Amino acid sequence: MTASSTATISGGIALQASFLVSFKQLVPEHTVNLLRVIRMRVKHFPALFLLANTISGLIFGTETALFLAWLGFLVSWTYLRFYRTSPVLTTATGSESTSVKGDASDTFAFAYFFPEVAHPFIEPVASTIYNILITLHVCTPFSAEDIDASNESAIARAEGGLPSIMSGRGSGRREEAERRRALALAALDQRLNAAASRGDPANVGSATVAASSAAIAAPKETKEQTQESGM
Repeated sequence: MTASSTATISGGIALQASFLVSFKQLVPEHTVNLLRVIRMRVKHFPALFLLANTISGLIFGTETALFLAWLGFLVSWTYLRFYRTSPVLTTATGSESTSVKGDASDTFAFAYFFPEVAHPFIEPVASTIYNILITLHVCTPFSAEDIDASNESAIARAEGGLPSIMSGRGSGRREEAERRRALALAALDQRLNAAASRGDPANVGSATVAASSAAIAAPKETKEQTQESGM
């Protein structure tokens, strides 16, 4: 007779992975102080969580936690990326306008959950799976307007920030907004160059408008933060 082993399955690991994905979507550039010793940005939390559970599953035999961690991560990211309907937050007026399905922002792409050195290896695989899902009509491709609206919403979320108690200092919100805006502008610049190289005037125009709105929002945010710090 062979000995059989049982494992208790709990949804806590999957919920933790889902929470970290949502946290990364809201404030990816926010810096958190852990025990006042380790400073880490929120965008690194999901990858570290997956790494820890993967190593634990392979070495210590906790395969259940490994599978639940990856399942919670993939399901939550897929839902937020392609299916969740949310209002568009514009950085120019700060008001809510039309809604958008999913989150097409450049920095919420699958590859951006992992270190930059892994992007060249992850992006082709993710793009191939994405094209297959579109062919099977599982998900709808993002339009240029969807990407621009999601990028603007991501900038607006970054400007909202988190309470200063999370970072331990009052300037955390401003630094987070500046880092998030810089990443969004860099992503928009890459899309602008790609559209120009393809000779697509429609995408060039939409990317230029989005980049201009983000650039206009930058000095406004800096001015407001300076006034707040002087009070």
